[in-house]
Amino acid sequence: MYQDYIITAISLLVIALIIAGITVRRYNIPYLYFVGGTVIAAFFWTDPGLVGNVFVRQLYPWFVPLFFMVGPGLYGSFCTIKERRNKWHVIHYIPIIIGYIILIVHLAFFNDSFYQTVQLAHDLKWEATSIFWPFSDKWILLAYPFHLLLYIIVSVGKLNSNKARLPLYILPVFQGVFLIPLFDIIYHFLMGTPILFADADVLRYIMFGNVLLIFWDVVNIRPRMQKEKEAEIKAYEAEKEAARKATFIKEAPKEIYPNAEKVNNAEIVLYIERLIQSGEEFPFNKHSKKSDFIKHSPFKTSDWVSFFSATSTNFGFFKKYARIHRALRLIEEGYLEDQSVESLAITVGYSSRAPFYLAFEQIMGESLTAYRKV
Repeated sequence: MYQDYIITAISLLVIALIIAGITVRRYNIPYLYFVGGTVIAAFFWTDPGLVGNVFVRQLYPWFVPLFFMVGPGLYGSFCTIKERRNKWHVIHYIPIIIGYIILIVHLAFFNDSFYQTVQLAHDLKWEATSIFWPFSDKWILLAYPFHLLLYIIVSVGKLNSNKARLPLYILPVFQGVFLIPLFDIIYHFLMGTPILFADADVLRYIMFGNVLLIFWDVVNIRPRMQKEKEAEIKAYEAEKEAARKATFIKEAPKEIYPNAEKVNNAEIVLYIERLIQSGEEFPFNKHSKKSDFIKHSPFKTSDWVSFFSATSTNFGFFKKYARIHRALRLIEEGYLEDQSVESLAITVGYSSRAPFYLAFEQIMGESLTAYRKV
């Protein structure tokens, strides 16, 4: 029965991780850190009386630092998108980074010591193992519940500041309750004797409540948050995209269109930039009249009125400006190396080279001949 319980508990955690990976997806990656780290820890702390050192051999030492992503994952799952993507949020994962740095340095410069320590751990002899030198493995592993406790406290604080609904408190609060038997399991695993419970098997039976809690949170609580979080992501990405476009327009307004920085509608400025840079036929060639052009453009008449007002230009200038700058792009790409100016003029919408020459000088302030000599 005890063996069946262990198999059931770990299977439920693995299933919970799979379900979380499918349902939570990108809207709450830290939650996957929490569940994934919990699954790794569950395998590691599995009773050696049942599985011997099988899981320790597979997970030690390279997966041990990942125990310390459980707490940050729990806390991060309650943070907003902006908070999680803030560059300082990575500070929560510093113990993991330090752990891997120590492992790599230990392996690279103290190779013999590294493999001797690994062998001792695989033999479940924790008294002298210090793979994370100068820290004893025993104390690193015993610190895991306290590290998690810290993040349980800050998670509850985050929920309080967010004025979260009551069901969201259940997971962190009961994680704190289950830290007591968890610490005893770890202590017994490392020292060979428990502290609070004489029977170590009872500890693992108690932890089944935590398994059910996590499973319930994955299948019941987190899906309820999904729409809210997905809406938050969409709003965040829309805000970032708007900021990117605004920055783009601010950094190169003159290259796109005169006074482009004064235009509130970034989309219309980017549309003009696409007209100039695109290899498709100019819409002016088919719709040279203002009303026809606006009708076939992706913007309303009011958008264009606002645009021309903000830039202090008109449709005639706009058409001329776009045509000449399309011609400049073609010239830079080597169009005139094997084509004539007449062909270039017709390509950008002029009937011949004469009006093209005139428009070029009006827009650029110099003749095409002078421009090509520079």
